[in-house]
Order: sequence, then structure tokens, then C-alpha cells
Amino acid sequence: MKRTFRFYFALFFAKCTALVLKLIGRKGTSMPGSWAIILCPDFLGRMPLPEQVVLVAGTNGKTTVSNLVEDILTKNGVEYLCNRDGANVNTGIASSLIADSTLFGRPLHKLAIFEFDERSAPLILPYIKPQTFLCTNLCRDALDRNANVDFIVKLLNDNLWDGAKLVVNGDDLIASHLAPGNKRVCFGISELPRDREARPNLVRDIVACPQCDTPLQYDFLRYNHIGRAKCPQCGWGTFPIDYDCTQVDMDSMRFILQTPEGEESYRLPGENITDLYNTVTAVSFLRDWGLTYQQVSSALEQVELARSRYDVEEVGGKEIIFCLAKGQSPIASSRVFDFITQRGGSAAIILLNYDSHDQAHSSENMGWIYEVDYEFLRDGCVKQLIPTGNRCYDYQVRALLAGMEPERVCAAPKPEEAAALVDLDKVDKVYILHAVFTVGDARRAREELIRRINGKEVG
Repeated sequence: MKRTFRFYFALFFAKCTALVLKLIGRKGTSMPGSWAIILCPDFLGRMPLPEQVVLVAGTNGKTTVSNLVEDILTKNGVEYLCNRDGANVNTGIASSLIADSTLFGRPLHKLAIFEFDERSAPLILPYIKPQTFLCTNLCRDALDRNANVDFIVKLLNDNLWDGAKLVVNGDDLIASHLAPGNKRVCFGISELPRDREARPNLVRDIVACPQCDTPLQYDFLRYNHIGRAKCPQCGWGTFPIDYDCTQVDMDSMRFILQTPEGEESYRLPGENITDLYNTVTAVSFLRDWGLTYQQVSSALEQVELARSRYDVEEVGGKEIIFCLAKGQSPIASSRVFDFITQRGGSAAIILLNYDSHDQAHSSENMGWIYEVDYEFLRDGCVKQLIPTGNRCYDYQVRALLAGMEPERVCAAPKPEEAAALVDLDKVDKVYILHAVFTVGDARRAREELIRRINGKEVG
């Protein structure tokens, strides 16, 4: 689109807004872009873009994958523009472009990597046409806002341009079949020994072939709808996997990736299956993008997962695990519950995965609570479940319906009360599970827990 006086006025006003915010100590991740779009509604379409744009999407893992990609690129001296502070809708991306431009809008970097909220597709994709579209997975999430996964798929298919190269999770039969006419590269994880012991989940977002409605036959089902399958009637199913994780050694924390160039070994920076998927996603994209095995492998040895997502601290002989569970995402919460029971030991769980907006303005939609696999928590290693927030009694009821004994479930309406309810004599691990917008409450709970442990030690 042609740049107009209205566009330049919006750009100048947004830059001034960003400067004022910086002077008062604010990051300005969204407001400059908000003003630009208010003053010039098609601002994104008129804003000059870097030569190459990569959008990172997906229900779960897109922030972690974006951060891993960016950290590895940084270790290799590659300069780029990104929206790392998490403003992943149209206003946030506009703010990032504004900050990375001259007064006349010319971009300062040739490469942009933007985390992208799928719900914002109609507001972003008509204007920003990425060279690469990286998708981690697609599943039900935030039902009050996203309806169901079919709605998100339609938004993406209706707005994603046919020139975008897709790098997609081949183990996800929904994500891998996005934009059927586009060129794609698939990554995945072959069947692992642990998959033979996988426990069933309440949620499956695809069970039948979308072409002929025949029930799918899975070679293996890892969790929910993630696995490899085909339709016995028409053959629709899993694409050939270009980057395939074939082995995982949890003792050495390494995995083997079969690539078009051969077998490669990489460090695994986390112990959860979602950590493995996130790492395979980032490595596959970067290898396909053009970095060498040596460049990716050497950098991966030095990077860590974001501590706001997963962090372990030992205090007084107790492990305190700070972990993202992602509110209103049944699959994300279920993966964390499964992970906790797989780790074993004796554990207490402080559950702070409520949505901050729901906390302030309670919604009637509680459907997602009943799609989380609370049944995993019947495992004897979970000595206590302490849900908090406005929905704490709903979580409590759900846990009881799942078969947890009443004496193991104790609700705490106020998050600051949860740490006081942990029976430190019965557990050696305390998991503090938080959502994206409840990190502050989770940190306060951790601080109170540490104070209690230290006080107990002294006493």
C-alpha cells in the first residue's frame, strides 16, 4: 500500500508515545501500535516490513519456541526484530515494527520473528504475509474466546497467503494440514518407549477423517490427538516427517534428530514431553532455515528454557517447582498433571491457573475445567491439591469427581493463603502451577512458601 500523510502522522504519533512511555519506565509493547491503528486503521498494510518475516503460532509452546529460536540466532550473531515481551496481537506487532523503524518507517532489521496469536489472524495476516509460518500445534484453548479448534483453523486458512512456507508439527493432524495448497516441512517425534504406557485423555480434537468421516487408525497415540495416524478408507493422514526425533536419552538429556542431511544429536534443555516438542520445533525450523548442525547444536548447549515457564529451586531439602500450566487450556494443564505424576516422589500442588480476566469478571463458562485430566492426580504421589482463586471450589469439585480423596483437596479462595496450607511434613516437592497472567500471585505464593520452610528449619 502507498504511504499517506495519515500513515506518517500515525507513525510519528506512535513513536512519540513510545518515547513518553520509555521516559516513565513503561515498555510500550502495545500502546504505540494501538494509537497507530486507531489513527490509521490499515497501518500494518502500509508499514514497510523486513525482507523476511517468520510468524510463530500454535495453541501451546509458541512463546517457548520463539524464545529458543531467538536465543540460538543470537548465539550465532544473527540480528532480528521480535516481540519477545509477548504482545502477540496486531497492536503488539505494530509496536515492534514502529520501534524498529526510522522516522519514515524504513525497517532497521532484515529479519523479523513474531510470536503470533492465532485468533488475531484476520487483523494481521491480510497485511503481514510471512515467508515462513511456524506452527507448534492446534488444539482447544480458551473456549470463551476461541470457541473450538475448527474455528481457529478456519481463521488461519481464510487468511494465510499461499506463498507462506509452513513448518508444522507432523504429529498433529490438525496443524499439519493447514493451508493444503502451501509448501510445508514437517517435524515430529517417532514412537518412544514411554508412549506404550501413555494414559488416555478426556480430549481428542480429531477422531475421524475430515474427508470421508472414517475413524482414524493411529500407529501410536502420544496424548490427546498427538500421534501418527491414517484413514483406512482414503489414506488421509500423517505427512512424511522431514525432521524426526527418533531417540531420547533422559539420562544424558539428549535426543537424536533424523534430518534430510542425516542423523544429528542435540541437548534437551527440559525433561517434559512438551520441552522435547518445543526443542524439536525450534531445531527443525532453524536447520530448515539455513543454520548448520554445528551452529544449532553449539548454541543449544548454552541456552535455557525461560524460568518463568519452568524453574526448580531447592529450599531446606524441599523442591519448589515453578511451572506454567496455562489457564483455560485443558491439554496444557493435563500435560503438566501427567508430568508431575511421572516424576513421582511426594508432592503438593498449588493451583493458580485461573484466568486473570475471569478472576475480575467471572464467566459462566466452566467447560474447560471438566476437560482437564484431573484423573492423573489420583496417583498416590500427589498428597495435596490446593486450588486458589474465584474458581477454587469448582476446581475442588472437579478433583473430587476425578476420584481424589476429600482430605487431599483443600481450596484457598485467596492465593496468598495457599502456601500456608501446604503440609511440609508430608511432601518433598511443591509444584506452583500458574497461568500466563497469574505469575505475580505465583511468585508471592513461592515467597511465602520459602519463608515457611526457612522458618521451619530454624525452629
